[in-house]
Order: sequence, then C-alpha cells, then structure tokens
Amino acid sequence: MSDPLDLVARRPGDWSRAGFSTLELLLSVALMGLAIAATSGMYVAGKGHMVMKGREVETTQAARAALDVMVRDLRLGGACLPVTGEFISLEGIDNAHEDEILTRTGLTRDDLSCIRSASTEPVALSETTISVESTDGFAAGNRAYIRHPDGSGEFFDVGVVLSATKLTSQAPLLASYPPTSGVYAIDERRYYINWFTSPGGQTVPELMIQVGSDTPMSFAAGIEKLDVQYELRANCNPDCDVVNLPQDNAEWQLVEQVLIELTSRSALSDIDGVYFRRTIQVGVKPRNILPR
Repeated sequence: MSDPLDLVARRPGDWSRAGFSTLELLLSVALMGLAIAATSGMYVAGKGHMVMKGREVETTQAARAALDVMVRDLRLGGACLPVTGEFISLEGIDNAHEDEILTRTGLTRDDLSCIRSASTEPVALSETTISVESTDGFAAGNRAYIRHPDGSGEFFDVGVVLSATKLTSQAPLLASYPPTSGVYAIDERRYYINWFTSPGGQTVPELMIQVGSDTPMSFAAGIEKLDVQYELRANCNPDCDVVNLPQDNAEWQLVEQVLIELTSRSALSDIDGVYFRRTIQVGVKPRNILPR
C-alpha cells in the first residue's frame, strides 16, 4: 500500500515544471501593460471630456447671467422718465464687436413710487439751486434730469439736498427753466467690454458696468464680444431698418428694439490654445421707446 505522503511529494526537479516559464511571465507582463495603457487612455479621454463639459457649462452660464441683467435693465429703460420731448433713455457707442450701451431708468422709493418732482420757481441760466415741490427720494450724487415744458432738458448730478423743497446741481445748468419743469432722479447704467492682464499674464476680457458716475466695476469675466444694433420703425416691408447706432435724436425716437449679440469664452483654453465660446442673441424693447 502506497504511503499517502507520496501523493503530494515531489522530486526537486518537479518544482520547475509546476511554475511559469520566462516566456509566460513576459507575455503576462506585456498583456498587463496593454490593459493599463488602454485603461489610462480611457481615463485621460474621460477626464478631458469632463473638463471641456465643465468649461462649456461655465461659459454658457456666464453669457446667460450677463444677458439676463442687461435685458432686465434695458426693458426697464425709461420707466418713470419722460416719454416725449428730447429725452432718450438710451445712448451707445458703435465700436465693432465691443460696443457700449447706456440705459436710464427712473429711481423709485421703497413704495415703488417714482422719484420725480417739478420746479416751483424759475431757474436761471448757470444757476445751481433748484426749488421743487418735494426733494423726497433725491440724494447727493444722484444722476438727475430737468425737463423744460417745451421738451428740451439736460442731465445733472445732485450736489446737496438743502431742504425738503431745495436741491443743488454739482455744476451750473446750461439753460434756464420755468416753474413746472420736471425733475427726475435717474438710475444710469453703462455696459462695455474691457481687457485686463491676469496675474498669470493672460489677456482676459470682461464685461464692465458703471452705475451713474461711480467707478466702473467688473460684472462678468470672459465676455469678449458685445455687438449692439438698433431696429427702427422705418421701411418695415416686412423687415424694419437695422442700424449700428442711431445718428441723431430723431432716429433714436424711431428705435423699436435693441438687438444684442454677446459672446462669452472659457477661462482656460485647451492644450491647443483654443477657447470654448458661447454666443447668445436677444432682442429687447425698452419701456418708453413707444410709438408717438
């Protein structure tokens, strides 16, 4: 009868036949290397795709957020302000694809009533003191507009609110105004493109906003294009005239809506130096640009 230990016993030479040969080891290492390389390639490609998707979302959100605020301000343009005469709620500068646009809206009190009044005494040429029915809501530094009953007028910055019925202009007025001339407090907002150099040495575009005479502030980084056009109520057969900028007050009065094309680019480029860009177009009709 055989010894049970003989079933598992091996001669010294048998151990080499029980392991892997050198060729088998090399093949195993090669196959493992190919598998790792394939997996790494998929990981790198997946990571790159996620990075680009992140830049796409970031760029789209920047463009939409900037446009949302601009559209809101433009739609309110002219609210609580004169709708006849020389007053226009818009101004602009045509500068290729880096246009500027300025919109004006009347300021309101906490109860949402318009901050406006009327002069109670004549205001002489070069005068700085204006007597009004009420100065409630007016404040030093406010942008304001005084309107002559004939429709003419001018902008000024409030200097000091002297009393409940008197305020001053920071600079002498350029015309004389009779009693009943309207006086309006204005929220004035200017949008334009600026380029700056980042700490890393990159030239970066940004959308700037300036409120009244305050120092301009960066509003949205990455906005590299602001193209503004104006659709007029003229020659509408069927499409109305579109101009890059109205030439005079009479043409401003014909503006039906403001057409905006805004382009945002990603904060970083890809390995080839290419930025992701998102362009959005919108048409906006300011409140007091209405048929006369």
